[in-house]
Amino acid sequence: MRCVYSTQYIAMHSLSSLALAASVFSVQVLAASVRPRSFGAPGWQYTGCLEDDRYIGLPLFTGAGYADPAGMTIEKCAAFCDSQPVSYRFMGLTYGFQCSCDNFFEHVYESVGQNSCNLPCPGNPSEIGGCGGKEDWQPMASTYYKINATFIIPAPVPSVGLWNGLGCYTDSVSARALQVRVEAGNTTVESCVAACQAQGFSLAGVEFGRECWCGSQLQHGSKFFTDFNGIDGRGGGHRQDPDAPYCNMGCQGDPTELCGGPALLNLYNFTGTYPTGASVVAAANGWTSQGCYSDSVTSRTLERRVDVASVTVESCVAACQSQSFSIAGLEYAQECCRSTISIFDGMTSAD
Repeated sequence: MRCVYSTQYIAMHSLSSLALAASVFSVQVLAASVRPRSFGAPGWQYTGCLEDDRYIGLPLFTGAGYADPAGMTIEKCAAFCDSQPVSYRFMGLTYGFQCSCDNFFEHVYESVGQNSCNLPCPGNPSEIGGCGGKEDWQPMASTYYKINATFIIPAPVPSVGLWNGLGCYTDSVSARALQVRVEAGNTTVESCVAACQAQGFSLAGVEFGRECWCGSQLQHGSKFFTDFNGIDGRGGGHRQDPDAPYCNMGCQGDPTELCGGPALLNLYNFTGTYPTGASVVAAANGWTSQGCYSDSVTSRTLERRVDVASVTVESCVAACQSQSFSIAGLEYAQECCRSTISIFDGMTSAD
């Protein structure tokens, strides 16, 4: 419209405090009771066979993952975890073909005999037991850790300017907590809140390490994340590391910052105020407002565009007046146009 004038057991307990501050450490493995196996992949070591209670919604790992019923191998799963924007220190293969990555053992688990991981990897049948197993209805996971690697444990960003962190909130890919996904470059908390602020939103959320979402209110029952024991979003009774945040994925642009998790977002609230809507300037330098009129990019209402360094009502009408034009129009907050046509011929009011 134109306003016209004329407008992210094996993780040690000592790591629990690191969940509250970005830290760097080397993984150590306490697996003396686990009989060594030759399974592994470049940079990864087999640690043991564990129960994976994903069938009741308590998966061992909840980070990035994928399934390949025809071609899964240990090496493929390792390559997948290594390729993620977040550095993962654990991976697991379940049911023979499901690969999952994480930085924590997410829920209570039980180490079982190695014979319980009894399924071959479909892409390499010689890897019997390397891709997990199943006993009756109980899925088993073959687990691995990253060898001699240094990992960054991401920490929540408490605030950014006038944006305050609210914690870890639930989301769903089928019913989003925030309505608008925006591009935030190489995603960080800072780039996301800046992108949401630029569009006038009061809520911003970072999710899955790289997604930025904006909105004015939470939708579809999104709430502060709690586990089945009512532990809050900073940790939970199901985690091996009780103080680890449920939102546990580092940001793509800065892995020291928490950027949510799978279907979980770190939520921020804007505490400042936005300018109120612009008001119409009734008159400027002898020119009077004639209201808001429609325009088209394929068939312009006014004949020509005038270059004005800093567009305001006053600067636009002054530029038009200096060129002896009788009609001035401002559009898209930055365009100034003028015309000598008979006033409002062929123009349609948008009022």
